Amino acid sequence: MEPLILKTAEKILLISLDLFNSQGERNITSVDIANELDISPGNLYYHYKGKADIINDLVDSSIAKINTIPQSYEDGEDFYKYLFYCLETMHLFRFLFQNIAEISIQYPAINSKLQRLAKFQRQHLRNSLSELQKNGTLKGTSSDIDLLLDIISLTLFQSLNYYQMQGDSLNNPDIVYRTLMTIYFSLQPYYQDNYDTAKIKMAILNKSLIKKI
Repeated sequence: MEPLILKTAEKILLISLDLFNSQGERNITSVDIANELDISPGNLYYHYKGKADIINDLVDSSIAKINTIPQSYEDGEDFYKYLFYCLETMHLFRFLFQNIAEISIQYPAINSKLQRLAKFQRQHLRNSLSELQKNGTLKGTSSDIDLLLDIISLTLFQSLNYYQMQGDSLNNPDIVYRTLMTIYFSLQPYYQDNYDTAKIKMAILNKSLIKKI
């Protein structure tokens, strides 16, 4: 098999993502990216007018990846699989989600995209929770569902910021499972008494929840 040859624009995005994740978006300039790629700033500007354009494309990539995650309302395990893939994608683009408020202010065009993503996710989560209510997995009122939606959304979008504040290494992929477990414990009081949650809990703890899809 012949090696995959990336175009310059694709290399710029990959290197930028790595630099933003490892050193922080605010600490990286377009010149830093060009130097890392061993190309001239002029070559970089031929593909991207500046760092804002690079970040915009990375945001589009992260949203596209999240929007293509399979959505299923069949059971509680499918619900957690969806959350896992969301969190995994957010971790891949962690520079964005660990400073989401700051980046949203700095790049207003990106803010509107992230707001649409949040609405898209919230609607899917609402559909999932409603279906779990209908099939007897979850109990609670409509107000309870609204509260759970707030808790889950806050956890999804703010967990990286929290772990960063705690001094944890955001490079550790285990953060995805820790966040998933936080959501699990938030939902636990709302499961019907006859619903066995131990299987899901152990699957998260053992990192065996996810199978290839």
